Amino acid sequence: MCYFFVGIFFVPSVLKIIPQALLMGHTFYATTFIVSMFRFRELKLETFLSCPFFYSQFFILLASLLIGIFDFRIGVPLGLLRGITSFVSSYFLFFVGWVSLTSASQADFVSNDTSAIKEQTFFERILPLIMPILLFGVWSAFSRSNPILDAVGLNGRFFYENMDNFRSFRVTGACVSSSVYGLACATLFLCSFFLTRYRTKTMIFTMILLLVNLALSATRAAIIPFLIGLCTFIILNKNISNVAQKSIISILVLLLISPLLPHFINDFISQLLDSVMDVFLPSGSGGTKYGGSNVDAREMQIMAAFQYLKQKPFFGHGFAYFAEVISHGKKHQELLGMESYLCIIGVEYGLIYLITIIAFYVQCFIYFWRSRVYNKLYSDLGLSLITMFIPFLIFAWVGGCWFFFLPLLGYVAKAIYISKNEQIV
Repeated sequence: MCYFFVGIFFVPSVLKIIPQALLMGHTFYATTFIVSMFRFRELKLETFLSCPFFYSQFFILLASLLIGIFDFRIGVPLGLLRGITSFVSSYFLFFVGWVSLTSASQADFVSNDTSAIKEQTFFERILPLIMPILLFGVWSAFSRSNPILDAVGLNGRFFYENMDNFRSFRVTGACVSSSVYGLACATLFLCSFFLTRYRTKTMIFTMILLLVNLALSATRAAIIPFLIGLCTFIILNKNISNVAQKSIISILVLLLISPLLPHFINDFISQLLDSVMDVFLPSGSGGTKYGGSNVDAREMQIMAAFQYLKQKPFFGHGFAYFAEVISHGKKHQELLGMESYLCIIGVEYGLIYLITIIAFYVQCFIYFWRSRVYNKLYSDLGLSLITMFIPFLIFAWVGGCWFFFLPLLGYVAKAIYISKNEQIV
């Protein structure tokens, strides 16, 4: 799983390592993960049947295949390939985290005898490994350039010279989307902050860098869901009063020393807070002052997608219909790039697929809620991740977000599963 995350964090998804559907971009790492399961004799039906989410995942796969079959533009063979590719690069990634965790010692949560714990957790391993790309993100904010994206033909992405605010340049690391990069930083911070017990200076520094990069991504569709997820965890988990106290003290200290901070830092924080508030103001104040969309714009976008859904309600118009058909027509502007997952479902996937993914997220919520009696920490974190991810799906451009989120969700779910089984035994 560490190799997987290093790959998706350091290599842009547009880089075609091997020009085949299941071996392009980040899907390459998902496919090689499947190969590694074969290598370690884990690619068998029992491995997946042991997962409580197997049937919800199976129905998502089935719905994906049906979307491809009923896409009469491209024919059944290519439609099936697109369905498989879509599943492998989205909801199958849940199994990346589920399979990666095999014992309680890897999760560091069951035994109270810390001397019995010999293995590092995934988060203790991954934090030092991703620190270089996070440092690169901070550097790119000051240099206002991204050589990694420039090298793959995305020159000047998210650099707006005509904007005079903090959103004129968005830090994306090696990602091609500031919203996806923000979600990746937010998810790793939440998991790392609450699941790592033995923090080195390097780990603490990396967690600070994750927060800084989240802010520098300048993407409200990632920052606001992060705050929702963090507040959810604080409300649910009463054992972190210590964290809440430290957070309040940190905020007070920041307020006291703010007059001593450089002007550009104070200006950045002020604009960030204003930009977040503008999302919820009527008539698109944020859209005019800071750029981007607000709640009103998302509503207009979703209503436009609903018109396409009425044409083909069950299986949609097929994968990549927006890129291959709509973006070349005259009605492209009304969808504004289809930045909401609801728009993608309405135009390309249809209602059957929507039902299957709703069932998956409902099952996740029920699973985490009922498991609080077995492992409160991981269960509360799982609930906070879900409450963070759903708003993100509604308001953000979601392309590739599954690679950074679903493996971690699967990891947390598996930790609870192991904890529950050990307590039963």
